[in-house]
Amino acid sequence: MTVELTKILTNYAVFAVIWYVLQTFGYFRLLRKTPANKVLAFIPVVRELVMFKLVWKSKFAGIIWFVCAIGGLALFLVSASTGLQIVGWLGIVMMIASIVIHIKRSRKQSKAFNLSGGITTLLIFVNPIGNIVIGMGQAEYKGAK
Repeated sequence: MTVELTKILTNYAVFAVIWYVLQTFGYFRLLRKTPANKVLAFIPVVRELVMFKLVWKSKFAGIIWFVCAIGGLALFLVSASTGLQIVGWLGIVMMIASIVIHIKRSRKQSKAFNLSGGITTLLIFVNPIGNIVIGMGQAEYKGAK
């Protein structure tokens, strides 16, 4: 491995750890206001599925989001290694669908805590900070709307 690649990977690892800590702290503060178990804030995929369950009326929205995100990434990687373009395009469509579902979840999360579009924007672009703001603010959990 080259020195440049080592620096890039080290920077990425440091950023990923900081992002994980902020996400965990934000979700922990947020889950304190809900009936969900607070320990789930430490498990990344589970906390996302719990949030989908808390803010979305559909029981399967979180699973659909997860399948689109992971399936899309897997199809895109398979396409890169095999050269099948149609599989790659299907993967991209699935990843875009997962992003759209996550944006809708951010809107529903704001509504579940009776907050406005500013928090939705914060949740879309800087999710950990949005969760910390909701968790440490005066907002109360009202349930899925």
